[in-house]
Amino acid sequence: MPLIDRRYAEALELIASKNNEVDSFQDELKEVVNLYKNGTEFKYFLDNPEIKIDTKKEIIKNIFSKSLKKEMVNFLLLLLDKGRIKFLPGIYEEFVKLADIRRNMLNITIYSAANLDESQINKLRDKYGKLYNASKVKATAKIDPSLIGGIKVKIGDKVIDGSLKGRFESIREILMK
Repeated sequence: MPLIDRRYAEALELIASKNNEVDSFQDELKEVVNLYKNGTEFKYFLDNPEIKIDTKKEIIKNIFSKSLKKEMVNFLLLLLDKGRIKFLPGIYEEFVKLADIRRNMLNITIYSAANLDESQINKLRDKYGKLYNASKVKATAKIDPSLIGGIKVKIGDKVIDGSLKGRFESIREILMK
């Protein structure tokens, strides 16, 4: 996570919070990011150093002034002015993290060697929701056959490894000392 992404996301999230419109800001930012990531012509246009910034700004105003909030359009213009438009996808990711914190939502990723059923995911969701005092928990389940058995849970930067692979690695480290 580059510091640039975080700083711009914090500024935008602060504006969204003051206006009590975090969800709508997130939706609008997601639309722009999807257009930037998937619209190769749009991305090329914004990233092209040969096109003058004033031209880019005018086209951004024309395209988005009716469909996006004034603050969001101004945010895009600021990114253009500062030469930071290429950071848009990272800014969006950081914005979502900050918005989830404000919503008291916990995001967890559960890695397992085999598919988990919905009841197992719900038990883990409830467990970590209570543990972290979260009002909501968003759980993503992923399969990692290298784990052999057990699960590994990732919450932000923290990893709770209850897999057989993790236990084997711990034993190996002890024996190698």
